[in-house]
Amino acid sequence: MELMIETVEAGWPQVLDLFRGDTAARIATRHGISFDLPGLNVWLRNPSDLTPPADYPYPELIKDYRNRLFGNQRDKSLLFQRMRRWQDDDLNPFDQLNRITELLRRDPSTRSAVFSTWLPPSDLTADYPVSPVGGAVRVVGGTLHLFVTARSVDVWVGFVPELLAFAQLAGDLALDVGARRSVVSYQCWSAHLYEVDFLSYLTRQ
Repeated sequence: MELMIETVEAGWPQVLDLFRGDTAARIATRHGISFDLPGLNVWLRNPSDLTPPADYPYPELIKDYRNRLFGNQRDKSLLFQRMRRWQDDDLNPFDQLNRITELLRRDPSTRSAVFSTWLPPSDLTADYPVSPVGGAVRVVGGTLHLFVTARSVDVWVGFVPELLAFAQLAGDLALDVGARRSVVSYQCWSAHLYEVDFLSYLTRQ
């Protein structure tokens, strides 16, 4: 399923509305009943607008997620460690985002500007692992394209903070490499919404 949204603020209700009807699969999980949209791809056309949805119930998580990548929680953030201090084959720290910037400055259309936070030995066995993501960056026609693939996201809780953080990253990378604008493609293998949260959403309508 594919959805085009202009901003995160306007797009979050559009994503929630996808769970109406019989499109989403109803699944029993260890954390309760959830509705699941496998393979949801959201195109964010205007990542420069970082305005959060007014009715998003966890605004503190937006600040928390950004701080993990850009702010004062970086030193203890697993996301930051994997993006900025990945270990190469010789166990030396490797900054994936700096490498992407260097590659794009030399060749904006390179297909090698990729990143990953996947670490299967840890992520497959942890009770509450980091939400693993991978992605790629290209500049096409003066526009920076940030492609993000996420393993899963709780649409009620984590979708807004995660997408806003990657929107900010896309804007920063565009400035660093001289691109005129940016867009974000966010693909999630399991975009899910727990039944209790969906009922809360419906009562607000």
